Amino acid sequence: MKNLFIISALSATIAASHASAVEVTGGYLDLGYRTFTNSDLGDVFNLNGSGELAFNRAFSAQLDLGGYRFQDLGENATNWTLHANWHTSKNASFGAFYGQESVDSLDVEFYGLETGFDAGPAEVEGYIARQQLSDFSDMDGNMFGVSVTADLNDKWEFTASYDLVNDVVGVLDFDLFALGANYAASDNAEVYGILGVAHISSPIVSGNTNEAYIGVGVRMSFGNERGTTFGRRGVFDKLPGLPGL
Repeated sequence: MKNLFIISALSATIAASHASAVEVTGGYLDLGYRTFTNSDLGDVFNLNGSGELAFNRAFSAQLDLGGYRFQDLGENATNWTLHANWHTSKNASFGAFYGQESVDSLDVEFYGLETGFDAGPAEVEGYIARQQLSDFSDMDGNMFGVSVTADLNDKWEFTASYDLVNDVVGVLDFDLFALGANYAASDNAEVYGILGVAHISSPIVSGNTNEAYIGVGVRMSFGNERGTTFGRRGVFDKLPGLPGL
């Protein structure tokens, strides 16, 4: 099923690439830091980038790359994700994605479907996915998320998001609720901050717990105002740290 999903997404992208000239429409670089307020649960630095190529008005491909430093664990991680995007109108897009992540000796695969809508002053985005440890068929789980970004004025944006990531490496379940704000320092640079709560279920943190986390960062965009059509989909992109691993 996974291989059919990947082949279908790549085939659609390749077929579209022969239809017309390819054009770079946008991208971004992002430097950020997230941490649980309980320092025992870990933190993460990230340096991420993304770029999008349009084959015509209806189809585009997006590639996300990421590097992460889980400082508390002393571990480095990497991530890549390929999106095949279909733009049904000026205000609506649908996509399929596949990606891989690596940390220490663990390799994680994830794949799913996504959609985004521009509703005037607000943008709504959602996705549903599967993630699993490579070579471990019994260590897989679901991912789901929805986010809203609303313009307050020319400088400020308000963000709200919910992400579900379960069975991370077979032992961690996360429900992540976050509120945030973005400030446009210039036409293509913004500073952002988030405040969230993670509901964590796992034997390694004594059952269930609710833990607060914060995040800050700076993002440089080029091309389209939002950089790329869709946000990031990796497991490491969602977590404020990797407690106990």
